Amino acid sequence: MNRFTMAKLKQLVARPDVVEMHDVTTQDPKLLVHLKVTRNSVLVPWHWCVTRKYLQGKRGIEKPPFKLREFIQHTGIQETREALQEKEQKMMKPKMQEKVHHEMGKIDIDYQRLHDTFFKWQTKPKLTIHRDLYYEGKDFETRVKEM
Repeated sequence: MNRFTMAKLKQLVARPDVVEMHDVTTQDPKLLVHLKVTRNSVLVPWHWCVTRKYLQGKRGIEKPPFKLREFIQHTGIQETREALQEKEQKMMKPKMQEKVHHEMGKIDIDYQRLHDTFFKWQTKPKLTIHRDLYYEGKDFETRVKEM
């Protein structure tokens, strides 16, 4: 069985930019390259052949604290919650703070404001486009085009 060289395979196909080093070792390299360039096909992620475990490079990176989305911040829920926690801390003794569990239903909420927030002012989150794969460090990149 004769294998194609990289140069020969790149000459034979219409899109030589998608030919990779391991494509020449397959049974039918021309068919593989044809499948890669087929419309609406999803490529195999690059990390499948890497010996290091996926996402292990993110160790030691400090995560920023969780941030509510803009339209949820307009409800004022953060301020209400912080005021309630401060009130509870003033009322309780230090020994009791460890034992007491948070009770539900203590926050006074304007339901009309919540309705407007989630049904009128809600914005779409940032999404990836079709065929766009996640890779290490993608979340640290700046997005040029908003969807």
